[in-house]
Amino acid sequence: MDDTVGRLQSFFPPHQLDVIIGSLLGDGRLECRSVGIRQPVTARLRVHHGEKQKDYVFWKYEVLKNLTLKEPQESLWDNRKRNLHEVSWYFHTRSTEHLGIFQRFFYEETRKVLPKNVFDLFTPRMVAVWFMDDGSNNGGSITMSTHSFSIEEQMRISNFFKNRYAINLTVVKDRTKFKLAIGRNDYAKFMNIVQPFIIPSMTYKIVNPRNDLVRFSSSQSVLV
Repeated sequence: MDDTVGRLQSFFPPHQLDVIIGSLLGDGRLECRSVGIRQPVTARLRVHHGEKQKDYVFWKYEVLKNLTLKEPQESLWDNRKRNLHEVSWYFHTRSTEHLGIFQRFFYEETRKVLPKNVFDLFTPRMVAVWFMDDGSNNGGSITMSTHSFSIEEQMRISNFFKNRYAINLTVVKDRTKFKLAIGRNDYAKFMNIVQPFIIPSMTYKIVNPRNDLVRFSSSQSVLV
């Protein structure tokens, strides 16, 4: 096992590892705060989701609370492409050397990559966080917004799921990029993995028909 994997496991408890890595596979990003040769690399994690996922942002915050300084903040901005006033929610962790290890693990310069040994850390709970970030339930099939990863990286993800869970993920073209898809034959298998870890406000991703209009309490349980 790569030394980086062991170090991450020693610095972060499993429930935080699942949220951090699941987020980095999805919409989360690391912001590097120091890259000097004589200074250790430090980084902070940024979590940012739309108004619809407000409860999800606060849930992640509760999991990572000891790594933060402020509660999630509201962000208002004008979406000129859609001519809309958008509302979103975000928070940052503190910048730390331990998160700097994630920076070296997940990034090549400024590009997010799929670490070669990341599968040593994979858990069903981590897959669920990734799915809540990037997954779409299409009523019997699933797509994952993996556009930022290369085709080779997406094939590695596909091979992992086939070998670990006997689930087939297919790389499909989406306009000028590519993403992963799970067909109807493997839909139930995937849902059985993630369903126990989906928080109430995100259940619209696992039910048919979707229940996006249902409002849930902002009181969420923290991963344990």
